[in-house]
This record gives sequence, structure tokens and C-alpha cells, in this order.
Amino acid sequence: MLKPEYVRLPRDYEIFAGGDTGTYMGGVIVALSPRLHLYILDEIANYRYTGDGSIELTGITVGQWMKKFSERMYFWTKKRKYAVIVDANTTFKTEIAYGMRFQMNKKSLDVRTAITQEYVRSGRLHYMPWLQITPFEMENCTYPEKESAGTGVLKRIKYKDHCWDGVEHICSVRPNPRTVEREQIPLKGPERMAHLLGMSVEIENLADPHLGRL
Repeated sequence: MLKPEYVRLPRDYEIFAGGDTGTYMGGVIVALSPRLHLYILDEIANYRYTGDGSIELTGITVGQWMKKFSERMYFWTKKRKYAVIVDANTTFKTEIAYGMRFQMNKKSLDVRTAITQEYVRSGRLHYMPWLQITPFEMENCTYPEKESAGTGVLKRIKYKDHCWDGVEHICSVRPNPRTVEREQIPLKGPERMAHLLGMSVEIENLADPHLGRL
């Protein structure tokens, strides 16, 4: 099976991190390709799911979770400082450890959900085969049967979704590539989008039948 150690990301891929803080700490590390596809590379959590689907804490402290997150971010980026996109109501306002800082996402849950669904339905959100928690949470996302009478939207039910929250935070900011040299890309208009979507991408040619796709 494909393992993280075997993956070499092209230099023009951007890395983003998203998370959910609280009793259950979950987070993901995602790569953005120049063709605007998102690849969930890693998940960091202080919990796990048992055989019957019950959630349980693993005993990892907040500090240990941050340290593990930083180690995985360094593995993918070789950078010591980074931001994690989290909900604006997080209780961690100023705490920073191991180079981690929190970037507050003020978008509402229904907006985050709707944008993430765009990525899923367009086939632009993928997950790696070594992930265990994130695919389970994605498959168990729950929505009410009817739209809210007051808002007319379908809000995802918040349950067993801590790593998946991180995915939604990243999707909701609609990340764009920053590392591609400007002179290689038209500045605006349809030509810019055509250029981005037409670029060759090495990771998308990995011949692994186990590569997951949402």
C-alpha cells in the first residue's frame, strides 16, 4: 500500500492545515494542486473510533497533539511555523506551541458545508489510502431531512466530525496556489483558469488502485 514516506509532492503544491479544537482535537493536512484539487494527506487526532463506531479519547494531551501536528507539517513542508484554520469560536485564542498558530474562520457551518460539497461533487477532493478517521467521518456525515424553515438551508449535524471539520475549514476558504511563478500564468480572465487547469500534475498520475477518492 502507498505510504506517506513514498510520496513526493511537486514543488508547486500548496499545503494547508485545518482543525477542530475542544475535548476532541482533530486536524488534517491537505495539499492543493495547481489544478485546484485538494488531497487530504494526513490526520492528527486525540481520539479514535472503535469497532462499533463509538468514539473514545486516546489519552493524548493538547500539547502532544500540537507537537504531533507540527511534526507532520514539517514532514510535508519542511517549515517550522504554520497556521491551522479553525472555527472562530475556538477556546484557544492566544496559545501557540511548536510553531502552530490558529487562523480563525468566521464562515458559518452551512456555508462551510455547501462549499465542501462543491469540491466533493466536482471530484476535486481526494483522500490518501492510509487515512482511517477522516474517511469514516466523511461517510457518516449526517444532514436533516428538511431544510430549516427559518433559513432555508441544510445544516450538517455536528457529530463525529472533528477531523472532517478541518477539511471543511480548508475547503471553505477556497484556497488558491501561490507558489507558481506569476510570469507563467495569465493575470486574469478565462486564460488564467485554462492555464491552471491545464498544468501537468505528477501526483495525480500515481498508479495506486487503493488511492481513495470522495
